[in-house]
Amino acid sequence: MIVIRKSMASAVVCVALLLGSFPAAGASSQTASIEYARSTVDVLNVRAEPSLKAEILGKIGQTDKYEVLDKQTEWVKIRYADDTVGWVYRQYIEYEKSQPVKDAEKKAVAVAQLKQATQVKIVDVTNLRSGPGTDYSIVGKAKPGTTYPIVDTEGEWYQVALPNKSKAYIASWVVATDFLSRNAALTTPASSAAKPESPAVFIYHSHNRESWNHVMLEKKASSPSDDDVNITLVGDRFARLLQDQGISALTGEEDISETLKREKLDYGQSYSVSRRAVDKALEANPSIRYFFDIHRDANIAREKATVTIDGTAYARIMFVIGTAHERYEENKAFAEALNKLLVERYPGLSRGILTKSAHQGNGEYNQSVSPGSLLVEIGSEISTLQESLRTAEALADVFARYLEDQ
Repeated sequence: MIVIRKSMASAVVCVALLLGSFPAAGASSQTASIEYARSTVDVLNVRAEPSLKAEILGKIGQTDKYEVLDKQTEWVKIRYADDTVGWVYRQYIEYEKSQPVKDAEKKAVAVAQLKQATQVKIVDVTNLRSGPGTDYSIVGKAKPGTTYPIVDTEGEWYQVALPNKSKAYIASWVVATDFLSRNAALTTPASSAAKPESPAVFIYHSHNRESWNHVMLEKKASSPSDDDVNITLVGDRFARLLQDQGISALTGEEDISETLKREKLDYGQSYSVSRRAVDKALEANPSIRYFFDIHRDANIAREKATVTIDGTAYARIMFVIGTAHERYEENKAFAEALNKLLVERYPGLSRGILTKSAHQGNGEYNQSVSPGSLLVEIGSEISTLQESLRTAEALADVFARYLEDQ
């Protein structure tokens, strides 16, 4: 069977709620009919104004709910902390009406959640500090993919043990933890969980160790490659976001690079090896209709690889369609539909659609398996992991909207 990858992105710390989730004493918590908002993503920015350019006050996770004070077309105003209010993006909010937990109980739950995490995993280059705050000195940099055991907590900061026996502090809201994997039954409502036994989407990576220049402390090859911090993290984020929207999604576990090495195959046979994974997934799960082979492009100019939308940098997307099979027009039509939505919702994010014949590359890219099969290039080696993760969010949004129209 195909096993769901334990998404690093899915473990992004939900305890960001400690940044401010406790309503003022005596406030509306006594009213049972008040509407509350809950984030549908792991980490959601709370801004001072209803604009992507506004100051970020903090972040919230999926485990808490917040009183709704106002609504706009794309923004929701929530009571964020005590008498502090902020705005969150409507696209990542769901509503519910219920009596909130008493402040003391809520705080106890939040603290317990923070303390139940036993290790952190770095998702982007992150500062290690001498104390629990951004005003403390930086004592080192943590590389993406690195894990550290948690030895203590102080506010929303973790104290972690370093390999040299020393200790350092790291902000809880910028790292992943094992809290969700250890407490999945408590944090994922059964009614909203995706159904992996009947998936609609399969996400895989023919070039699964493609990484980025900023990850590689020492570039050992012509193109950055890493065993742990690589393009599979982007696929994990994409899968998790689809699951959060009720769309069943699986990620492939096959290490294509390792298989090539073990079987003494050259790099050009990556698609032949990944096709085995595709066929295996489809045999075990006949309901799969959509296949995304996610890559990052080679070393193209940064202005071509990234785009800034409302002050935030994203890795740009390009769809690649192989023409070396009879039904490629169906794959192209699928790509055109997604591309149209990208252009409408994220201007400048798309690099368009590239068709390739057998004379220009593989030419088929496993796309004959389904009309809903695509090769997606997200950014390039000079993009960053964080930019690429943001683009995974945009792609998930666009794909979900595509499915709504089907």
